[in-house]
Amino acid sequence: MKKEFYLSTAVYKLDESIKTGGYKPKSKFGSECTSLVVEQELRECEAPGAIKNDRVNKLMDKIEKELNSNNSDSEFFRNCREVTAKSIVGDDGRRWVLKEKIWNYQLGFLASLVKDVIKEENSSPKEDLSHLGWIGREMQRGNFFVKLTDTIDKPDYTVHKVVDKTGNRGIFFNYKMKNHKGGEHADDDTVNYTDGIGEGDCFLMTATPSRHQINKYDGGKETYFNRVTIVENKGNKIKQRIRENVAREHAANYIDESSKIG
Repeated sequence: MKKEFYLSTAVYKLDESIKTGGYKPKSKFGSECTSLVVEQELRECEAPGAIKNDRVNKLMDKIEKELNSNNSDSEFFRNCREVTAKSIVGDDGRRWVLKEKIWNYQLGFLASLVKDVIKEENSSPKEDLSHLGWIGREMQRGNFFVKLTDTIDKPDYTVHKVVDKTGNRGIFFNYKMKNHKGGEHADDDTVNYTDGIGEGDCFLMTATPSRHQINKYDGGKETYFNRVTIVENKGNKIKQRIRENVAREHAANYIDESSKIG
């Protein structure tokens, strides 16, 4: 049966449940999931008025801040925002404010938000990233020299993380390689891979900074690129030095062994 609960009371119960037994998503725990257990508790012993105290107020402030600062366009986050908050327009522009009540079948979205706040509170202090800036100008295509720092493989796509020479961060998904043909005037330092780029590689790319965004995990600035073409791959300097050192050792060993002949 449909029933509305005070949102602050639901936050109070969810906070207790998650801190005591951990967060249990419905996809894995079914009827024992956090949201359904808390729903039953609220049905059995709902307070006549909204529960508010310093802890609940703190949680609600953090949830509201997340709803206003997160630029995620995922369907799940949009649902979290729409079922827990209402949009208002004031002197400071459009913002989201938490609702007074929430329906029982919407508790799963609120549980996810409370879980994220608790996880954030229990995490180690974040690195100060206030020095970071954007890479390029939004929607202005250009050339950018960057280093691939990490790749994250997902079932349907791969996230490529890069930094420029000052540490500013960027990400992109798909890319293509520009086919370079070496010749007598080719740059000897250039490693023109035709099969892709690897972690640690430094390369020149032509790309469009389609969006400047804030990373929702650490709050640092990052630039999202699309239409990425790798123009020139300089390769991984560290791996290159290792190969050169190994080659020199092999050459020295060959000379030493040759001197023993005859």
